[in-house]
Amino acid sequence: MKTLIYILMLCLFITGCGKDISDLQVFTDQVKATTQPNIEDMPTIEEFASFEYSVSGLRSPFIEPEPELLQEQAVENLNCLQPDYARTKHPLEQYPLDSIKMQGTLGNESNLYALAVANDGRLFRVKAGDFLGLFHGKIERITTDAIYIKEMVPDGTGCWAYRKAELTILATDPRSGNN
Repeated sequence: MKTLIYILMLCLFITGCGKDISDLQVFTDQVKATTQPNIEDMPTIEEFASFEYSVSGLRSPFIEPEPELLQEQAVENLNCLQPDYARTKHPLEQYPLDSIKMQGTLGNESNLYALAVANDGRLFRVKAGDFLGLFHGKIERITTDAIYIKEMVPDGTGCWAYRKAELTILATDPRSGNN
């Protein structure tokens, strides 16, 4: 009995899918006749003008210049304060002053040396008269808790001006173990 019901249902499905689609064809023709397609023209594309980047030998504008490169620029003969470029550089002159820390002192009151640590962990012994920092900083005097420095900074006109700076000793907290 169930098989008979399934066969009858299958026959109804098949007869429902007849070939008479004339009403659908009339509707499609009517819609095509009444509507106008609204397609915009394609935009004109301008031709890309390429160029060759030919300054590969120059310094990148996105990288800060090295201090040595700044000093190699031609120095005009001005009648004003200028640093001595001919002197031998101290190893601490490759570090900015804010990356150098005073660690301690050695010696006595008359002959006092300071221990300076650079940001890469290197330890240096310095005395009065030595140079450090990027701006020709000369150590004027050393005390047990500070290094007093006289720097030469550019004033923007091609001349240089003196500026005072100091490095103080790092405070050590015995409870934390940190310097």
